[in-house]
Amino acid sequence: MPIFHLNSLPKEKRIQLIAEFYDTIDSLKDRNEIRFFFKSLLTAEEIASLMRRIEIAVLLSAGFGYNKIIKMLGVGRDKISAVQKNLQQDDNGYKIIVDRLIEIRKERLKKNGIKPEMGIANSMRKTHPLYFAPFLPSILDLAIDGGKSELDFDESLKRKAIYSTPSLQTEVKSKKIKK
Repeated sequence: MPIFHLNSLPKEKRIQLIAEFYDTIDSLKDRNEIRFFFKSLLTAEEIASLMRRIEIAVLLSAGFGYNKIIKMLGVGRDKISAVQKNLQQDDNGYKIIVDRLIEIRKERLKKNGIKPEMGIANSMRKTHPLYFAPFLPSILDLAIDGGKSELDFDESLKRKAIYSTPSLQTEVKSKKIKK
């Protein structure tokens, strides 16, 4: 039986085939259908490989360098380079999924009760509760941190979301066990 090569099809047919694949994925109704589809289509290793690329994209988007990513995820420079190249293209595919993944992780962290570090005004309120009358916090927030406490909270939550990748959690757990 001859092996099928996508490049053996005329360009128009390749485009139609790829478009139909996108339509197939778009037709999936919920997370369970998506899970069944990809579980049937791909091996666990293939899914993990795709997710690893997304993890690399998250870390690159957050400003991590190659050496740090290699150390954190144990991936090769070539894989990081390939993801970096795609991030620099105009299609925004990685950007969309990176932004959504960080939001999903932030929501999961909030749901699990994990709190980011407190901003200056909030930490002062905690250490000096009687100093802050009920009507002063919003005025003091603006005076102390220029209204950045919400921004600080979100940035802190984003940092925690970036670090909440399954690969890093496994690495951290294995280090704890070794101690």
